[in-house]
Amino acid sequence: MDVPKATPAAVEDLFNRLSEASERLARATEEQVRGFEQRTKAAADKAEAATERLIETLDREFRTQLAELRSEIEQLMARVGDKMPTKKRAAEKSPAKQTTAKKSMPKPAAAKQAPVKKPAAKKTPTKKTPAKKTPAKKPAAKKASKKTG
Repeated sequence: MDVPKATPAAVEDLFNRLSEASERLARATEEQVRGFEQRTKAAADKAEAATERLIETLDREFRTQLAELRSEIEQLMARVGDKMPTKKRAAEKSPAKQTTAKKSMPKPAAAKQAPVKKPAAKKTPTKKTPAKKTPAKKPAAKKASKKTG
């Protein structure tokens, strides 16, 4: 059972080897961190570029579909404008006047009734309040004079 003796030279040698191993480990770790950062940055750049391309593609597609939709709407409006006004004008001229005449009569009547009622309601309480007080006093006075007289 030979136990090596700890001599100052052996301790110094062991310390030097540990220092070298620690430095190699630190360098290797730093290289791994740099590699990881580079790969992460590359992946982020690729993802950003892909996102930008996707946004541009979606924007182009959206604008294309929107333009197509607008042109379809304009075409439909032109079709409706070409076909409907002649039919509508002929159909609206006679029935529209009758319908309008019928509708216009109740509407003004309703419109007249509503404003007439509202001002009357506003004026009536003001007038009724003094009117109620004066007639109430006069008949009471008349009744009293009739009873006594």
